[in-house]
Amino acid sequence: MPVFMIKYQVTEEGVTEVVQAIEKAFAAVRAQRPDGVRYAYLRRAEGTEFVALLELADGVENPLPGIAEARELLATVARWAVEAAPAPQPLEVLGDYRMLS
Repeated sequence: MPVFMIKYQVTEEGVTEVVQAIEKAFAAVRAQRPDGVRYAYLRRAEGTEFVALLELADGVENPLPGIAEARELLATVARWAVEAAPAPQPLEVLGDYRMLS
């Protein structure tokens, strides 16, 4: 199962807008309930750093690009990111206890 991470930092001014975009994206994902997807978004406590984790079942294509609110989240992140817009990075899972599977 492929696992991807997106990690980035936004400006202080952009935190609220990014959090709102995350909430909208997750509401849309929950409504569409795509199969073979595990998705989490984290924020450093009261900080400006965010991490998204996406796990796809073998053979499942990422459904997020097909969800308008997920695309809007990416645009919001790109607007407020401190550095260049982040890209998903593949991860190698070395250990997992009820987190990813």
